[in-house]
Amino acid sequence: MKTWLVLDVSYLCHRAWHTMGDLSWKGCATGVVFGFLKSISALKDQFATDNVAFCFESPRLLRKEIYPAYKWKRRAFTNPQEERSYNKLHEQIHLLRTRYLPMIGFKNICYALGYESDDLMAVIAADVEEDVVLVTSDSDMLQCLRKNVSIYSPQKQKIFTRDWFYETYGFAPGDWAEVKAVGGCSTDGVKGVPGVGEATAIKYCQNALSFNSKAYRAIKNASAIIEHNRKLVRLPFEGCPVPVLVEDEISQEGWREVCAELGMRSIIGHPPIAIRARVGK
Repeated sequence: MKTWLVLDVSYLCHRAWHTMGDLSWKGCATGVVFGFLKSISALKDQFATDNVAFCFESPRLLRKEIYPAYKWKRRAFTNPQEERSYNKLHEQIHLLRTRYLPMIGFKNICYALGYESDDLMAVIAADVEEDVVLVTSDSDMLQCLRKNVSIYSPQKQKIFTRDWFYETYGFAPGDWAEVKAVGGCSTDGVKGVPGVGEATAIKYCQNALSFNSKAYRAIKNASAIIEHNRKLVRLPFEGCPVPVLVEDEISQEGWREVCAELGMRSIIGHPPIAIRARVGK
């Protein structure tokens, strides 16, 4: 059966930025693109597939319209150089979406104004009948686990499956959104029921909280908070379009052109698996 790799581009690019962010070629920042392209080849080899969907984040989020504090974090830069580097990170992510991936011949470049990469990954996971591997470190994505959908975390180098989730938590992966709605999500700035954290929210979803406990009563008295949070944490967000996945048209020439333009000589002879198979690499 065909396997689809569905990538959280922002996450993978941030990883590349932290490890290779200082790389440049002729005054142009290249570290993020270099690290990202290396990760594509490694992931395609690891999962032995040529089918990849790239999910990008929109700068404007619809969730902010119902909760302005959503993902609101003021980044504190220690110096001007760090701020410039951070801006170059986002410039390179934009160029990956609009220039470099299309030049190579990747066709499944997913982007929808107002939606997060999580939303696009979630609709793909729900729509595709083949095996799907979601590549991300975001725990929100656990709610997307299904029989044919797993999650791979490059950070932990671990694959999470539906069976693992059942064995670990004892309830359905789809109920993980309820954990976030009750306990909140600090990463996204979503505040849960006061005095209730993720561990307690998990016990609540496991029906392991005493009816007489303070936490149980707090949760039962916070229906408005929980209902509001569900709209923020449930994937996908309402109205997210479903990308139509097609076969790539990757070319050796396109790969070499991108590598040459960015001075990436060390990987110019190591294109993604589809090209290597075609040219006998």
